[in-house]
Amino acid sequence: MLAERQAYLSQLLELGRRRQYVAENASLLCHVIRFVNTTASPSVSDKDIAEAAMRWITQADSHRSLRPKGAVCAFTALARSWFRFLGAWTPHPRPPCRFESSFVEFVASLGTDLGYLPSSVQSCASPTRRFLVWASSRKHNLSSITLNDVEDFLAERRAAGWGQRTVIDQCQALRIFFRYAERRGWSQNALSKTIKAPRFNGHGNVVSCPSWKEVRSLLASLDDSNHSHCRAKAILLLASVYGLRQSEIIRLTLEDFDWYNEVITVRRSKRGRVQQFPLQFEVGEAIIRYLRIVRPPCKSRNVFVTLQAPYRPVVNIGSAMRKILNARRIFDRPCGLHALRHACATELLRRGTSLRGIADFLGHRSIHSVSVYARCDILALRKVANFSLKGVL
Repeated sequence: MLAERQAYLSQLLELGRRRQYVAENASLLCHVIRFVNTTASPSVSDKDIAEAAMRWITQADSHRSLRPKGAVCAFTALARSWFRFLGAWTPHPRPPCRFESSFVEFVASLGTDLGYLPSSVQSCASPTRRFLVWASSRKHNLSSITLNDVEDFLAERRAAGWGQRTVIDQCQALRIFFRYAERRGWSQNALSKTIKAPRFNGHGNVVSCPSWKEVRSLLASLDDSNHSHCRAKAILLLASVYGLRQSEIIRLTLEDFDWYNEVITVRRSKRGRVQQFPLQFEVGEAIIRYLRIVRPPCKSRNVFVTLQAPYRPVVNIGSAMRKILNARRIFDRPCGLHALRHACATELLRRGTSLRGIADFLGHRSIHSVSVYARCDILALRKVANFSLKGVL
């Protein structure tokens, strides 16, 4: 299948995959073709791929350097992609859902009206449909779903082995769905406000984030002559100085920077709010340096685009930024891009900004979302603890 393999690998390059990634998969693809049996049936199911992956991994002579779990996942993902390219992959049938039309409308709204990234849409859609499939066998309409039903569903899943993190993600997805359902009039039980996620014991109630001194040390350590570092510095400054989310940075366009009036326009990810900020000098210099030296000429109006052809707007900068953040070994624990948003909020609080002011700056509608930062200002809490009541009582 030389011609088909060449066409498939060329498609991966056109989609922007790195040449090293394509080269590694070119070798693995030969094993996929060898072990997945297509003689009995022209279509291939997930069961066929799983069985082929286990047959392949048992031949460990040439794969001793691979961890079995990671190797099986890589084999399975490539096999699905390959047979989908050939039109031979038969996906596992989805369980029926009584509320399928409402679910489809909700998922479409996440990407269009609410501006969620594709990865965020997927992480919210999967747990939502899981619950709706469970509820459709017990309820005839969304309005009849109550908090007791949600608690029964979570209790069943906990008994089946769900961990605390999975339960938290499920509750967050259901709150988003029922907030949309209440706005559409599908539900009147206020489930978006009554569903409470359990507290995650791994972090407690305190937001863990790097100090402002560590953030400044990180930015100073980046080499502007390196194209990847130059782009990363502009992104990290936007996240730390303005507290922007990943999706908000991705959606920035060239028209959002008013260089004459020194103003930057930000479209918030949640509820589509638009805010304008004065363009801080250091941020402006980093953006200009990136646009002049690093950003390739292309038709896209997005500020941040891929560094390799075909040039297109970046979709997910989280993994690249996390790699740069942790490679500098400045922070005492692994951090992602969102940690800089927390660092921004904590620094604003340290400088005396009110919770209302921090909420407005970060694009929150209420102070409830930022009240957790009050627990992070240890110095301020110590001042309160050391306050003397002598002469007062």
